[in-house]
Amino acid sequence: MTFDRKTIILILIFFLLGSSVDSKINFQIIMKINNQIVTTYDLEKETNYLLALNPKLKEINENDLLKLAKKSIIKEMIRKSEILKYKKLDLQNSQINNVLNNIIQNLDFSNQSQFENYLNNYDISINDIKKKIEIENEWKKLIYTKYSNSIKIDKDNLVNKIEKLNEDQFYLEYNLSEIVFIHNQDISLNDQSKKILESIKINGFENTANLYSISDSSKVGGKIGWVKKNSLSFEINRELDDLKINSYSNPIKIGNNYLILKINDIKETSVEVNKQKELDKMIMIETSKQLDKFSNIFYNKIKLNSVISEF
Repeated sequence: MTFDRKTIILILIFFLLGSSVDSKINFQIIMKINNQIVTTYDLEKETNYLLALNPKLKEINENDLLKLAKKSIIKEMIRKSEILKYKKLDLQNSQINNVLNNIIQNLDFSNQSQFENYLNNYDISINDIKKKIEIENEWKKLIYTKYSNSIKIDKDNLVNKIEKLNEDQFYLEYNLSEIVFIHNQDISLNDQSKKILESIKINGFENTANLYSISDSSKVGGKIGWVKKNSLSFEINRELDDLKINSYSNPIKIGNNYLILKINDIKETSVEVNKQKELDKMIMIETSKQLDKFSNIFYNKIKLNSVISEF
């Protein structure tokens, strides 16, 4: 059977119209970030990604979950656009698998195969996760390149902490989660803190970290893992000293940010101090803390210069 040119054109129009109706149902444009569009499909994928990393998010209402997914998409797209000015993203970063393995362990899976089966429930591939890890890794490298000369480390103070640690027979370690926030000038600090603390009571600490924390740890419910008591500042230790397992602190002012910490667990470990190793670890923690601050400053700066439209 052969078709003349007019018939072929009519058939093509029919299929194009059909796919157009389909796309309105499944791929409605909901946002535009600079020159990039975001569809309902993108929002669904981001929601599933957040749920996969923190299943407790199922407990919050759908509207809050969608707001969280939108915020996450905006942050990732703005970061990605900035990275692409300097580097191509090709999944060749050597650290991707290390971060992936940490995620697998934090979610209590034995291996990648188990994790992939789990992701299938959320219609997410392991490649989707790797792409997101790559963006976060390259963003951190970009921040380090820009701000490494501005990092100030008081090595003498850290060495003194290690010497003190060496005098003890045991040291305490906290398994911590965090919520980091900046004071929103539209409301009082007291009202903002009350709102976050109320959310912790209603939604739980992990979900509130997803909703309100500006730290990258928010995607995994604010989990930061085991930290030695001796490596924490006086202000933080003063708050943690009065807390029990599964309780959380009042907001603690750290530079321009505020920090709420939850103690997930506490353990006592016998002291076997490798001074150089301990110093390297403390420097890494302090460097990471300062880079987080610079990361938020730089992100907010480029976000201000971005055009974000919602439909």
